[in-house]
Amino acid sequence: MTIRLTTLGGLRVLADDAELDWLPAQRLRAALFVYLAVERRVSRASLLTVFWPERDEAHARQSLRQGLYHLRKLLGDDWLDAHAQELRIGRGVHTDVHAFTATLERGDAEAAARLYTGPFLDGVHLADLEAWESWVDGRRTLYARAFRKASRAWLDARLAAGDLAGAIEAAQCWVKPDPFDDEAQHRLIETLAAAGERAEAIRQFETYARLLEQDGLRPLDET
Repeated sequence: MTIRLTTLGGLRVLADDAELDWLPAQRLRAALFVYLAVERRVSRASLLTVFWPERDEAHARQSLRQGLYHLRKLLGDDWLDAHAQELRIGRGVHTDVHAFTATLERGDAEAAARLYTGPFLDGVHLADLEAWESWVDGRRTLYARAFRKASRAWLDARLAAGDLAGAIEAAQCWVKPDPFDDEAQHRLIETLAAAGERAEAIRQFETYARLLEQDGLRPLDET
């Protein structure tokens, strides 16, 4: 079975192209699966610390065994390679964040920016656990920063090549996942103006200003 996990912009799990829309409803098990799939290789001890910090070791290990048992019933046996002290994700599990980071490592800024469809686990709440939430926040910040860097590189490359249409596309892609990003909005408006799209630049500015106004904010003076 091939399992595809999407975590950028929300949460979606596909097993052989069939959507497992019931898995996110099983919140703690879904959180355990996401953590394992993203980390790829995890010690049992670290899982106990993240998911069952208030339980003694014996009961925490029992809870982990039960969680893995239920996930195997849902996902089959091939998705996880279990060892005495460590758990490793099988080759049949694919995640969007690993595709995103692999593209970054290849130096393909455009492809990486296109793969980023929103913040990590955006709008998804799976577990009221401090260590889990800290992990999610860390991943969210890491991927958002990488997306911003890739978007900047893609946009600058298009501008350097004199491709204003491509630069506008890059800037629009940069704005889409986070319309509140000051730099992204500034660069889009600036690029539209440079391309002679004055009316569109003004419309973009006005849309951005209305968006900020809802929170009592206003665009930067430079913008």
